[in-house]
Amino acid sequence: MPTQHVFLPQHLALAITLALGCAEVSMAQSVTGEARPVETTAKMQARLKTFAAAPDTKIERVTEVQEAPLSMGDSDDLVIVSKQGDLFGLTDGGGGTNVLQLDIAKGGVINQISNVTDLHLKQGEWSSGVAFNGASLVDSKAKLTNTGQIAGAVHVLGVFDNRGTVAGPVFVGRNATFSGNGTVDALDVTGLMKVGPDVGAPSVTHDLKLLKSATLVYGIDAEKGSATIKVGGTATLGNATLKIPAIPGEFVDTNRRVVIDAGKVVGKFGKIENELVFLTATPDYTETEVGLIFERNNIPLKIAATNENAEEFVESLPGPKLAKPTPLESEATAMQPPTVESPAERPASKPTASPIVASAKLKPATQSTATKPAPKPNAAIAALLGTNMATAADAIDQLGGYDTADLGNATLSSVAPISSGMLSAMSLNTPEGEHGNDQVWVQAIGNNGSLAKQLGNFALKHSTKGLMLGTDWAVSSNWRLGVIGSKTQTRLDSYQFEGALDSWLVGAYAVRQEGPLALRLGAVHGSHDGSTKRHVAFNGFKDHLKGRYAATTQQVFGQVGYNLDVGHFDIEPYAQVGYQRYQRDAYSEKGDDAALRYNGQAQEHYSSDLGLRLARPFVFDQGMRLTPRVDVGWKHLYGDIRGGSHQRLVNGGNTYTIKGVELDRDSLLLQAGLELAVSPGHTLGLNYSAETGQDNHNGALTGQWRMMF
Repeated sequence: MPTQHVFLPQHLALAITLALGCAEVSMAQSVTGEARPVETTAKMQARLKTFAAAPDTKIERVTEVQEAPLSMGDSDDLVIVSKQGDLFGLTDGGGGTNVLQLDIAKGGVINQISNVTDLHLKQGEWSSGVAFNGASLVDSKAKLTNTGQIAGAVHVLGVFDNRGTVAGPVFVGRNATFSGNGTVDALDVTGLMKVGPDVGAPSVTHDLKLLKSATLVYGIDAEKGSATIKVGGTATLGNATLKIPAIPGEFVDTNRRVVIDAGKVVGKFGKIENELVFLTATPDYTETEVGLIFERNNIPLKIAATNENAEEFVESLPGPKLAKPTPLESEATAMQPPTVESPAERPASKPTASPIVASAKLKPATQSTATKPAPKPNAAIAALLGTNMATAADAIDQLGGYDTADLGNATLSSVAPISSGMLSAMSLNTPEGEHGNDQVWVQAIGNNGSLAKQLGNFALKHSTKGLMLGTDWAVSSNWRLGVIGSKTQTRLDSYQFEGALDSWLVGAYAVRQEGPLALRLGAVHGSHDGSTKRHVAFNGFKDHLKGRYAATTQQVFGQVGYNLDVGHFDIEPYAQVGYQRYQRDAYSEKGDDAALRYNGQAQEHYSSDLGLRLARPFVFDQGMRLTPRVDVGWKHLYGDIRGGSHQRLVNGGNTYTIKGVELDRDSLLLQAGLELAVSPGHTLGLNYSAETGQDNHNGALTGQWRMMF
């Protein structure tokens, strides 16, 4: 007899509804995998360790390259590939439970695998483009790049770059790293997760879970934009850390970036580590999205200036229009402040220059319809806004063009051998009774030096080679007059800076010999055709800059010496005064937004020298005579010993002043040479002269030939 229920209709409807609802929940759990027991990483490690120690486990070691596919039987097998081992073709685990362990330091490529329950990567970098149906463990010394399909769970203690598909969940350990633009079923991150336009962002079919210890590194590129994590289920932020590294390239907009797009967003980031010193990064949370908004903050570029030159440059730049404080200001400061490393040390004497600090997205002032549109922001400055502190300090150095301030001192140092060569020709001993003879002489010059040598690669180095011709003749029994002409080429080199000088020099000199007393006078005028190259590269911004300029130099000197004939030695104490002047025309660099406009530059030095010259002639047969010479002196400079340059960015900014390195107020002069008279009319000579101070050095090697007639 059929049983008749006694439920009221409304109660029956409710029971049916609840039953259907439970069925849907049950189905959903089976789809998402939440109802299935999930093995933790620790349990998988313990299981693999127990499996390896079990007496029923057959261990197969592969230490050499296999010439045929490996096929196991029906037992429980542990295949360990180590040393020089390499599997060929399809690896078939056969029946039973089977584990494949890869333990090769150099890593390799994973070939086809069949009937293997677990894949254990012990060490090395591995790549896989095949299908694997089991679970995987990437150990702390291993890296796996997946472009194929993995059906089981992936436990990561090392590095996992997923560009393929993982049908199971992925667990990222505390010291592990996850990246890639592939698809995973679910993602649980305790360690580091990298997202960006270069590495992409993952698509998570079901849930994304970030634990408090997790760090999401969210990279942005000015040209390539950003990447968004797609989550089909719930994205749990769990008070994790969001880290924003410096932005490569020109950062030109403050558009909202979508970090996570999910079915539902739960929680917030607990900490924001923002390396962008000059931009505030503010999270924007909705029910289904996590966004990121960038705004120019109120931190001045001056904070990255490491010396007075950098500060001068930064002060010349137009100030940014700062964003108005918002209710999120206090929260943003906790997430954004530039708690970054102190700027990389820069030599105090080397000017650091900083790019124009316009807002990442300049907002033109209120203007009428007749007003011209605001000019395009300087790309170099926009790139600076996306830097961290250390990069900003280096960028300021490069953009400042500080080497130009030292062109004057470098040029004067490069032509110093001209006056030294003239004095050498005037000081040569002439055979007794031949003072009335005329003479011509030739000197080959090689000169090199550096300004602020202690700065290493940041020092401005110069190297000169050239030729000088001279002739003089007697105009009376006491006076001789001479003229010289010279052509030299100079190379300049510093950090990301190159320069060249083609120089033509003419001069005149006079010598008066009154017994042991000698008066030597000289003047040199130089005309220089210069060129410069600067390479600016930071944070993705690059600029190659070229400039050409004209310059002139003048040198005037007078020397008084008194010869003391002591035995076979010629000893001559002397005193000298000198004047040097450098003048450069204005010029502009050719390039992009890092190009500079340089005003004309002029500087001058006065100097005094006190020294002692010692010579000892040795007379040989047939009129040959060898004379070694030594000259030791002390030089003192007067007045301003730093060069300077007034300059500005071609695109934006005001004129600022860069000061060069200081020359040594006092320096040691050393000269040593040999003179060989091969005949009464022909003399050969080799001379080395050096000027060395605490910070600067200049040395020249000169070879000379002289003919008297």
